[in-house]
Amino acid sequence: MKHTLIYRIVAAFFAIMLFGGVANAQRAQFDISELGIFPDDNAPAKATVNCEADLCNIERALIEANRKRQFYGYSVQIFFGSGSDAREKSEKAKKKFLELVDGEEAMVVYEQPYFKVRAGNFRTRLDATKLKKKIIGEFPGSFVVECKISYPKI
Repeated sequence: MKHTLIYRIVAAFFAIMLFGGVANAQRAQFDISELGIFPDDNAPAKATVNCEADLCNIERALIEANRKRQFYGYSVQIFFGSGSDAREKSEKAKKKFLELVDGEEAMVVYEQPYFKVRAGNFRTRLDATKLKKKIIGEFPGSFVVECKISYPKI
């Protein structure tokens, strides 16, 4: 008897939430490809999400916040230098790397007084070492560094 009453109360609560609360709420729709989490519109599938407007806004805010988050991982440092021409040399090294290796990222980092070029965002030292071995002929002074990296693109 006691359990039946509890089940009825719970069922009534869910019925009110499902039919009463959602029916009056504003609905929103967004396409997953609009979020920019897939590079170059190469999404593995296309999907449209139908949800309450507030929930869609929360989802967009979470994706944007996570895009900026970083954690410690490994990169291959292919250049570092200081001086009046260090910025130009770092840009040339980055361009050379991007032409040589397809599908990897490279970034110029300025840590006073050095310009550095770091390639790849790897979670393990082993993965960074594989890249280093691949490019050691073109960048003989390259080495693996532990640094903050961004979450990989999906």
